[in-house]
Amino acid sequence: MKVLFISALTPYPLYSGGQVRTFNLLSRLSKHHEITLVTFLRNPSEVQYEKQLPFVKKIITQYRGHAWQPGYVVGSLMGSKPLLLTSYDHPQLRAAIARELASDSYDLIHIEPWYVWPSVPEVTIPVIAATHNIEHEVYMQFAKSVRWSLLRPGYYWDVWKLRCWEQEVWKRAARVIAVSDDDARTIATSVGPERVRIVPNGVDTKAYRPVIRKRVGSPVFLFVGSFMWMQNRDAVSWLLSSIWPELRRRHPGSILRIIGRNMPEGLRRLTTGGHIELMEQVEDVADEFHRADMLLAPIRIGGGTSFKILEAMASGLPVVTTSLGATGMHVTSGEEVRIANTSQEFTDAVAYLVKNPGEYIRMARQARALIEREYNWDAISSVLDRVWYETAKQHH
Repeated sequence: MKVLFISALTPYPLYSGGQVRTFNLLSRLSKHHEITLVTFLRNPSEVQYEKQLPFVKKIITQYRGHAWQPGYVVGSLMGSKPLLLTSYDHPQLRAAIARELASDSYDLIHIEPWYVWPSVPEVTIPVIAATHNIEHEVYMQFAKSVRWSLLRPGYYWDVWKLRCWEQEVWKRAARVIAVSDDDARTIATSVGPERVRIVPNGVDTKAYRPVIRKRVGSPVFLFVGSFMWMQNRDAVSWLLSSIWPELRRRHPGSILRIIGRNMPEGLRRLTTGGHIELMEQVEDVADEFHRADMLLAPIRIGGGTSFKILEAMASGLPVVTTSLGATGMHVTSGEEVRIANTSQEFTDAVAYLVKNPGEYIRMARQARALIEREYNWDAISSVLDRVWYETAKQHH
């Protein structure tokens, strides 16, 4: 089939979960389909990465920059769209897509994720809208956490618009893709279950090999996440303020290694001393999973599924996370991961694994087995392949 694939981010480099997902799906599906990629750029220099995407037939780009540019903010305040969608509303790209569709015979459009919809022109072919989480719920969690109460009404208004648009796009799409069972159930309440399909996040199981480390000396704890996303900024803030001090007390000599791009200055100030290592540029995060004893993922905001948790599980690195961090994964606390929702529970869960090496090894092995069964990209791309075929067939 001929597919027009519209992505919110350029799929390379693999800095964020969304980029990892898009790259792995495109690289596999392009073996069976002729795919034209339409992608937004945060920085004009990102065009250099096109050579890393030889598997797509053609690439069309549109500069977007960052969402908080004055033009986007003013446009959102004065218009019906929330800030997120306003930043993806580009008439010139809409016209370019219309010209591309007119010049060739495409079978369907896939948008990843759904909020790039404003740049999609009116079309007669089916449009599949992918979700990575329930976006308005994520933003509502953030709005509630804003410290300055005077700003909250503005955030709530933006979240309300986001919720309306999110549900409207679900209704307009021929199919809606969810990454988890929970998200699929939420979407189905608006459009019915027959139009919702689950295509989970996954791991390249060849790139992330299991190495179950035998600890020598004090433990090394790892936090991984791009600080471009509010979920990770909130998680590391909680980790440093409420969890790490007690971990240091219980495990003298332990090290906390924080890996992530776009580290805010506030984070650097919080981490002076205290056996904390900051690493913003990492060549291969898979190597870092093998150099640590445990992944700490105290996630309090978000949805969907966490790529770093999946990758750690694939690498044989035990994970301690929250119920929210484990959302969308078929895991049981104490089996493939340990789940903790308070600072006390978190430090207790870590201490248990440190003191019980047999349980540590058993959990790491069960986590890897789960990844191989349910979360490898080869199987996941086949699921999306079937969704594409059934959608195109139904609309022809």
